[in-house]
Amino acid sequence: MIEIIIVAATRFYREGLALALQNADGFEVIATLARPEELEPDLAARTHGVVLLDISDLSDGPSVVLALRARNPGLRLIALGVSAQEYDIIAYAELGAAGYLTRDHSISELVRTIESVAHGELRCSPRVAAALSRRVAELSAEVQPGPNAGLLSRREAEVAVLLEQGLSNQEISRQLCIALATVKNHVHNILDKLGLQGRAAAAAWARQQRLDHSVLIRSTLHQALPPSNRPHS
Repeated sequence: MIEIIIVAATRFYREGLALALQNADGFEVIATLARPEELEPDLAARTHGVVLLDISDLSDGPSVVLALRARNPGLRLIALGVSAQEYDIIAYAELGAAGYLTRDHSISELVRTIESVAHGELRCSPRVAAALSRRVAELSAEVQPGPNAGLLSRREAEVAVLLEQGLSNQEISRQLCIALATVKNHVHNILDKLGLQGRAAAAAWARQQRLDHSVLIRSTLHQALPPSNRPHS
């Protein structure tokens, strides 16, 4: 049974969505909330399922997603009502959203997305998968070469960037659209090549690479979003 929390400002929308999902096999809606602030850490920790967040009524959706993920690092969040613009989808993925649906997606597509996210997978179109891969490649290129950087393959450098951002293996798997076992192999190779112990050390290494060259990888969110949608510092 996949547990679901729905966060949406409009009451009939969240109640209608809850009813539709309750009628689908394998789902249990455990809470419907009007505001993101109502998603307390203890409630988020109770569910091993998925949080559906309607961003269409939020004045600053990216900041809300960032705050929720900061309070609940393991949160599997699906952003609802995302625009079909590539930069919007990429921005929410960079912030840690595990899935997204645009305003044109159907209930059946929502069901499939929830199932994918609950199993640690990313469900996205080939176009979006390609865009995400390009974005991660751009980020990895911004980690300037250090003494050992040349030892890493391009994909390993991409994984190192995502480790520095605090992503789990499952989240990296979704972000890069590769198998979880492949991610684990890349992490092992990174540690082996750099002579490091543990993913925290790999994250610290990637962080030092960008700090040494004054590259703020997270500032790329501001480049990906139009000014009106940029999160406040």
